[in-house]
Amino acid sequence: MHTTFLIDGFNFYHSIATLRHQLRWFDYDGYCRHFMRTSDTLKSITYFSAFATWMPDRSARHKVFVEACEAKGVRIVLGKFKEKNAPCPYCKRNILRHEEKATDVNIALHAYRLAAEPGTEQIVFVSGDTDLIPAVRMIKQDFPHVVVGAVFPHRRDTREFAREVHFHHKTSTDVLDRFILPTIMTKPNGKTITCPHEWR
Repeated sequence: MHTTFLIDGFNFYHSIATLRHQLRWFDYDGYCRHFMRTSDTLKSITYFSAFATWMPDRSARHKVFVEACEAKGVRIVLGKFKEKNAPCPYCKRNILRHEEKATDVNIALHAYRLAAEPGTEQIVFVSGDTDLIPAVRMIKQDFPHVVVGAVFPHRRDTREFAREVHFHHKTSTDVLDRFILPTIMTKPNGKTITCPHEWR
């Protein structure tokens, strides 16, 4: 089946945040292919995220990672963070927080658009975010020929999401450890991309 994967970048990132740093230099291309059957053909992989621009070092590492993803053929769709004042749970004073915006909507809209495209037979959400369930339901209703699946990031599986899709897979640490990008990658134009020192 012609298959497309939609990766919820921060949902995945937070699932590995307490694991070893090397996993942040992750091979999404290899990981998604791991969950395909021999009868499946890869149509596309799209990674959805946003840059935390108020943290320059982290943002710079993230940009290098995005470049590495693109070098592996992964499409990139970026949202943004919005500043928001919220009360501190300890002192009750308002503090500045940053809230990721647009990613869920971007994933849902891209999923629906892909379902409407000729040739799309299977859409796989790489996320455990139940906010995506309405998109799953609408795709199943409007495009009953499209198979909808989920690959849950590490310990992000939910029964609620699992009940809505045609199939689902969990992600173990053994699987994660198989898919780390090479420390140095070479792009088709000869430019090299190097894994940030903090992730080695």
